Amino acid sequence: MKGPYLVRVTRIADLSAATTPPADSVAILDNAEPVLDAQVIIWDEAGDMDTLQPVQNIEPPRYEYTYLGNGKLDSAFLSLTPVHSRDRGYYRTTHLTGLAGHTYHLKVRIGSEEFQASAYMPPVPALDSVVIKQIIDERNGSAISLPFAYFKEPQNEKNYYLLQYNYITDYPYDYSYGRIGTGKVFPYYVVDDSALPSYVNGLPVRVIISDHYNYGDDYPYMTATFAAYNAIQVRLSSLTKEAYNYYRQLEKQFQDDGNVYKPAPSSPVGNISNGAVGLFYASAVSYKLHLPD
Repeated sequence: MKGPYLVRVTRIADLSAATTPPADSVAILDNAEPVLDAQVIIWDEAGDMDTLQPVQNIEPPRYEYTYLGNGKLDSAFLSLTPVHSRDRGYYRTTHLTGLAGHTYHLKVRIGSEEFQASAYMPPVPALDSVVIKQIIDERNGSAISLPFAYFKEPQNEKNYYLLQYNYITDYPYDYSYGRIGTGKVFPYYVVDDSALPSYVNGLPVRVIISDHYNYGDDYPYMTATFAAYNAIQVRLSSLTKEAYNYYRQLEKQFQDDGNVYKPAPSSPVGNISNGAVGLFYASAVSYKLHLPD
């Protein structure tokens, strides 16, 4: 997809600390300490090298998209205030374009320390279509609506996917301005292809929401629901097995808060050298828009 692409560099947070954002911050969604003076470089095997720049609180202008109805989009050229900002430790590429089948390398220097990682970008099947359909929630029998993705799945190879929705505002860009992202949302649904047929005739896009406040402890986690009139983008992203396992472990951490019956799972195992915590990965992305009549 269109860049820029992001790398976040932080120091491990004290999870017991307060998370109140400072008054001059655009949005602090966690209490990780950002690293503001890192040197961050990404390159591929062809030698294309990009030195990433800190994301500014007001970014250079780019297009923002809106849905007009009747299958039509409009765009405006404007500057936006990103959630993925410099004061959260985000760095962005300046010119790099990701290509499926390439391997990408990351180097981060913080003072005298250096951290490295590599990531292969697998190809991804093209989405045929996306529809919003109504289904029955098995927990309480209520009707909910979810996006469903349709695509051909290669059967002669092992594949791993990340399936998610994105607001129409940012649809051509990998770099979202964070309109999905609150502390209550885990917007990543990953799946391997072991149970997928040669044609996937509707795979639901599941977005997990923590909702103790509205539903109590009986339903601490629920699936986001949509309406047929929602204009959204659905993204199918390729993952390596390494990235798939990382996201699966993150999902378990999100759902299991740790008690005698559901102990907290272990931390995800990343791929960054020198003892760093985290994951560097590269995904090819296929996307389709759901534009209601």
